[in-house]
Parts: sequence; structure tokens; C-alpha cells
Amino acid sequence: MFRARIIWIIIGGLFLAVALIVILQMLDVLSRLSDTDSPNPPPVIAETADPIGLAPTLFQDVIEYQENNTKKLRLSGTAQPDTVVIISNRGQRVRQIKSDSNGNWVVSIDAIDDQPMVIEAVLFTESGVTIRGDETVYRIVLPRTTQELAPQDIAPSITGENEFLPVSLPDARPTLIMVSVPGGPTRIVRSPFGGSPTEGPLTMGPIEYDDGGGVIFSGTTSAEGRVRLYAGEAVIGDTRVGAGGRWNFIAGRMLPMGEYEVRAELIRPDAERVQVTVPFERLPPVTLPQANIPMVQFEPFRWQVRRALLGGGAQNTVIFAPRDADAIVPPKG
Repeated sequence: MFRARIIWIIIGGLFLAVALIVILQMLDVLSRLSDTDSPNPPPVIAETADPIGLAPTLFQDVIEYQENNTKKLRLSGTAQPDTVVIISNRGQRVRQIKSDSNGNWVVSIDAIDDQPMVIEAVLFTESGVTIRGDETVYRIVLPRTTQELAPQDIAPSITGENEFLPVSLPDARPTLIMVSVPGGPTRIVRSPFGGSPTEGPLTMGPIEYDDGGGVIFSGTTSAEGRVRLYAGEAVIGDTRVGAGGRWNFIAGRMLPMGEYEVRAELIRPDAERVQVTVPFERLPPVTLPQANIPMVQFEPFRWQVRRALLGGGAQNTVIFAPRDADAIVPPKG
């Protein structure tokens, strides 16, 4: 008797549960029908174009040449096919071009010597999406001093008297052209020293560091093996030589403040080790006077460029002279 009552209680509970589920489903259907028939349906929010999948703008070649008495830069690169590419210098628009059906583009602009050039490319699509390229081209020329101006460079002033006024004349002053990307090694297109530090098959490229001590080493070698990095006598780490003989090493908080030697050592099986040593200095952080113009420390065998990064922070790039390079006398003052 007692067992039969329990069975009926269980059966009743199941019946009530099924009935409740059926009622909830009917209410949901009625609610959907009510929303569909409503004379004021909720507004549809249009989705903006998604830039994911668009090919970013990249610089392939940067060539400096002279046309009549004017220095020019020939820039070429790739982008999304049939899109507008805007070229700017120090944040000011310089030229606007369109990539072809294969995504290639090329443009020439005037080269400016009196202050660093900071060239960027922005992709502009017909849907209104703009995508800034990660790469930035820097062109930096050793400044001229009034003592270096030749007599023919002395231009008359509006008063009729001769004064030292800078004029735009082609010359062969030491020039740095580099292509940088945040978080990656900088590509040197033209070194003011005519080359990079090299010993045998090993070449040391620029050293880059941020205010936290994060560092990027890079270079090339024509031999297989591993490259080990040293700061003074302390081992920083080592890396394998990649495709095409390129190598790079990225680490965080590895470089102390101050001046010391940095060494790259090529380690090959059953072969003598090869080393390249450069005089490095990690400078203390300073605030850039203008976000879109880098600060440059000119030294006879080393140039150091400090520049702002997109999203905040700054990064220094140090370019070194080969062992047999002539000293570049920096301007006074």
C-alpha cells in the first residue's frame, strides 16, 4: 500500500513536469510570433567593414636618387589590390596613389635634408576603412653647420648682405635610411657608415631596445650554426640562423643601463668561433619633444635613433660602423 502511494506520487510529479515544459514552449512560440508581428521591430544595426583579411601596406624597396638638382626617394610596396595608399611624412600627407590589380604600388617624393623624414603608408578602402601599415621609413641626414657651408652656399639676404642661409643643394652627406616595425628587427637600407660590423661570415645589424630593457638583436651570416649574444661578459642568449642566413634574438629586460661592449659570436660545429664586437650604450629614457620626429645622437662610429611607438612608449635603434670605417664627425652644438 505504501509502495503504491510512492509510485503514484512519482508519476504525478513527472506529469506536472511535462505539463510545465509544454506550457513554457507555447509561451516562447507566442512571444516570437508577437515580435514578428510587431509594427515597430527593433532597429537593425549595420555592421562596419571588417579590416581583418585585408593585406597590410608594406614597403619593399626604398631607393634614393637625384633628378636634376633635387634628391628624391622612390618608394615601392604592396597593399590590398585596387586600393588607395596615402603616403605621409611626419604626419603630413605627401602623395596619394592606387595599388594595381596585383597590389603593387610605386611613388616618388622629394627627399628633405633639414630634418628627419618619417614616412608612413595608410591603406584607404572604398568602404571607408583605413589601415595604417606597421612599417615606417626613416631618412636621417647628418646636419650641416655654418662652418661647413662653402662660399657658393652663402645666399644673399633680403637686405643685400651675405648671410649663412641653408640652401637646397645636392651633396653626399652621411645618410641613414631604415625601415622599422614595432616588435621586430629594423632593416637598414642605407647606413651612414657604408656598411655594418662584419667579421668573416658574421654581420651584426642594429641593436634595438625599449625603456624597459627589452632588446632585439639581428644580423646575417653566410655560415650555418648558432649565434650567441653577450653584454660585457654576461651571456644574454643564443639563437639559430634562419632561412637566407638571417638571425635575430628578442628578449625582455636583458640590457642594463650604461656603456659596455656587446658581442655576437657565431658557433659552428667543428669550426673556429667568429665574433663581432660593438661599443653599445643604453641611454636613460627621455621624452621626445615631438612624437612624430625622432631624436638622434650622432657619434663618430655610432648613431642612436630614439622614436615613438604607436600605442605609446619609445624605442631606440643603434647603428654601428664597420671596424675599418672612417669616423663621421658630428655637428657641434
